[in-house]
Amino acid sequence: MKNQILKLVLFIFVAAFVVSCQEDPLEDIISNDRQFLSFKIEGQVGPSIIKSIGEDSGTIELFALTDNVNLNNITPIFEVSEKGSVSPQEGEAVNFNNNDGSFTYQIVSESGKSRAWTVIINTYDSTLDGNWKVSSLIYDWHIGLNNDWGWGVFGPYDVATSSYDPANYAPEVLAKDFPNVAFEEDNTLEFRTLLINENGNPEGAFSFGAGADNTFSSFVLDPDHKGNVRDYSDRYRQMPEGNGVWEYNELGKVITLWEGNKNGPSVKGDVTVDAQGNITIAFNIWEDAFTWDHWDAESHIQNAYTIYYNFEEDNL
Repeated sequence: MKNQILKLVLFIFVAAFVVSCQEDPLEDIISNDRQFLSFKIEGQVGPSIIKSIGEDSGTIELFALTDNVNLNNITPIFEVSEKGSVSPQEGEAVNFNNNDGSFTYQIVSESGKSRAWTVIINTYDSTLDGNWKVSSLIYDWHIGLNNDWGWGVFGPYDVATSSYDPANYAPEVLAKDFPNVAFEEDNTLEFRTLLINENGNPEGAFSFGAGADNTFSSFVLDPDHKGNVRDYSDRYRQMPEGNGVWEYNELGKVITLWEGNKNGPSVKGDVTVDAQGNITIAFNIWEDAFTWDHWDAESHIQNAYTIYYNFEEDNL
């Protein structure tokens, strides 16, 4: 038994010695890598778009609030290929005003190959900034979702494909079920970008006004089918009334709205922009709390999924 243990120890020792004496198969490989892995400047919105072009060139395109950036003196933060050398180096200030907001870096690989990288700074044009007015409020509702007996804005459920036909989708005007929502349809919204935070997200202030009728909708159903007053404001009041602040994730197209300041209540919405530049903010309001205590409009209200605030430019 002792001999077997001794042989095993000896085998492990010899194997480890042989492996340690073998040459690293990658040791003599000379790297040709000459890439920018990341690139960021102060005031930048979102990530940089880094593209190699052919064998010896590439572009880095980014967006920034150029009004708040001194293009004559920018010190980017970046990362390049491990064995590549870059000129100018990280930490050196460069002048982007010499060539219409662009600057060219050179990265030389370990093998001596060179690639010229042209960095282009574009002015960030916010799709949110401006004065808006509510053009419509629509919403999605559906009873018996993913059941062939269900009905609502998604149309009939196709059991064979486990899906709904998009051609049947028809969101409903919210004021049809909530008469008081008509007060919301003349409301005004002002967005202003104030800064770009460390995550590259624009932040700013907003003001959501009551419009010409000086009235916000309370999302009250009066009366319900039992003759009572039923208030759904806690669920449907997504746009904060009055003044607040916001942060917009440009990459994910998600806006966070805070009532008052960032210590106040917040809500997230998905932002889309149409071909005319009009914006829509969609809020998820689904609650899995359906009961058969409903009648007509109340069944729609209780089975709502998404509310859409559609805004068009307000030419004051």
